[in-house]
Amino acid sequence: MNMAAILNVYKRKQAKDKLILIPILDADENTIGFLHPITADFDRTIPNCVQLLDRWREDNPTLSPSRFPITHERTRRWVMDLIVNNDRRILFMLQDLRDQYIGHIGFTNIDSEHRFAEVDMVLRGEPTEHTRFMHHAMEALVEWGKQELLLKHIDLVVLPHNDRAISFYSRCGFQNDGFIPLVKIEANGEVSWERCPKSTFTSEYYFIHMTLC
Repeated sequence: MNMAAILNVYKRKQAKDKLILIPILDADENTIGFLHPITADFDRTIPNCVQLLDRWREDNPTLSPSRFPITHERTRRWVMDLIVNNDRRILFMLQDLRDQYIGHIGFTNIDSEHRFAEVDMVLRGEPTEHTRFMHHAMEALVEWGKQELLLKHIDLVVLPHNDRAISFYSRCGFQNDGFIPLVKIEANGEVSWERCPKSTFTSEYYFIHMTLC
């Protein structure tokens, strides 16, 4: 089964597919939560998904350098168009043992030919009693990527001023591997930043590129 087909099973693109939860284990291999995939029928499997994504995005502006109005309808379209119907991306809600959702994590830019993926949308939006919950969630995601998608290379990008995230990723085994310049795009009152080739552009803003060792 190719990567897109595997992702579609986890996203339940066919109603007959089972909902698959990936356990998050602590250092003693006790289950402390689950990676709960955002599925095609997310309104049923995660009824408050859009509301949580909206609130967490508002509460955590450093999640992305882009700036735009946050609305339920826009978030719903984003989930369907850029997550569910994107063959190179998957996003998991982080579910604790009380069936509460406390954040999200996933992969983007999945490349089946080179067995590569980029860690995406790492965020804890709610408090949790497990101080290393996010660390173990990252471990669960990486292990799933290696076992299920047969990934050989995993990396991520982070904004240079996000010291807390950089420190967290370092503790998870990622190392600084240089910079990715960004170009600013302004249209219709919104601001976005897009990656550009290092050899052709001098950027005023950039991502730090980190690679899992």
